[in-house]
Amino acid sequence: MDDLSTIPANLDHLIITVPELEAGVAEFERLTGVKAVAGGRHPGRGTANYLIGLTPAGWPEGAHTYLEILGPDPQQEAPADGTLPLDAHLAQGLTLQTWAIHPHAFLAKVAGANTEGIDFGEVRDMSRETAEGELLEWRLTSRSPLPSKGTQPFLIDWGESTHPAEAALPSVELLEFSIESPDAEESRRALDVLGAGDTQVVEGTEHRLHARLRGPGGVLKF
Repeated sequence: MDDLSTIPANLDHLIITVPELEAGVAEFERLTGVKAVAGGRHPGRGTANYLIGLTPAGWPEGAHTYLEILGPDPQQEAPADGTLPLDAHLAQGLTLQTWAIHPHAFLAKVAGANTEGIDFGEVRDMSRETAEGELLEWRLTSRSPLPSKGTQPFLIDWGESTHPAEAALPSVELLEFSIESPDAEESRRALDVLGAGDTQVVEGTEHRLHARLRGPGGVLKF
């Protein structure tokens, strides 16, 4: 039975990183039956992405969330140090790397995290051009390497830009989502401060994200 309580209400999107973008998109389609659509490039960052809509179990119809497949952009040179955003250079196959949340009061959550000593990095302004030529601009918290190996979400604020999930994206169902942590209590504290205290956290031997996605062609588990 699907556990409807495992999907955080503030989930913005999940990020799957891949070592080779076209091959990663093809593998995702093979496993789920859903073909991702081109998102756009991140100029000067060495990456590009493809997008799939997410339909989280138990969420109201029309809620905004999506899945991003992120990998090296073959039309850009890689950064000189070989480091890609969101540690995408570390991917081996389809890797559920990290996730983003959109708290209702972005700056207040950032201030609260500072006060509570949560290491989220810094706030950055970001942008990319969509495949249709629309410029998207947003701000997010960013740290490299990722805090807690990607299990701690970054915060994102889309401002006046159109949310990517508002596009007509092919979609898969998000049936389950949880975090494994060797220090579950500390992970829960950080999540609560950041605005994702409703996330399921389980004690484990390593920091790791778990999710179960279902498309017409099959179920993909991380």
